[in-house]
Amino acid sequence: MVLTDRIRLILPFWIVSSFYFLIPFIRNPIDAPQAFINIDSLIPFAWWMIVPYYLYYIFLFMPIIINDKIFLNKFIQTSLILLSISYSIFIIWPISCEPVMRSVTHNPLYFLYGAVEIEWLKQNGFPSVHVTISIFTSLVLGQYKPQFQIIFLVCGFLVFLSTFLAKQHFIADSISGLLLSGLGYLHWKRSMQSV
Repeated sequence: MVLTDRIRLILPFWIVSSFYFLIPFIRNPIDAPQAFINIDSLIPFAWWMIVPYYLYYIFLFMPIIINDKIFLNKFIQTSLILLSISYSIFIIWPISCEPVMRSVTHNPLYFLYGAVEIEWLKQNGFPSVHVTISIFTSLVLGQYKPQFQIIFLVCGFLVFLSTFLAKQHFIADSISGLLLSGLGYLHWKRSMQSV
């Protein structure tokens, strides 16, 4: 499959991924549960973990390497389902991420935090789309390119760790994103078997 065909197939996924930025215009954030805040106050801030947080943006574009049309179509379909579930929860329960983000202190990589912390975007992602899409993509790409499976999985797991260690999400968001990505992968695998 040529590059232009792959881009055309992936475009809806990229467009729907950007819908995250529309949620603040639909719903205002609400207070996060105190239990979330209490748990995350026990987790140390690892400022350098902002670096793997950016792997998510690479994962958004990695599906372009998939040449198999059915493989790519099933990936896109499942990704759109995962994004729809995540966004529905964000709209129903838009908890504020400010308590956890206040743990970010000035550090040598502070400029990387400024690039992802948008002033008007304070709704928290429960489940974390960063984790959901990164882990799901790493699992699917690991099937597509088994020789790189461990690299994909390590990168996906680093995104999982970075979301709460870099204080961009509550750990509950990350765990729920991990679970959702696992369910998405099982759905994708089942849909591939029915082809």
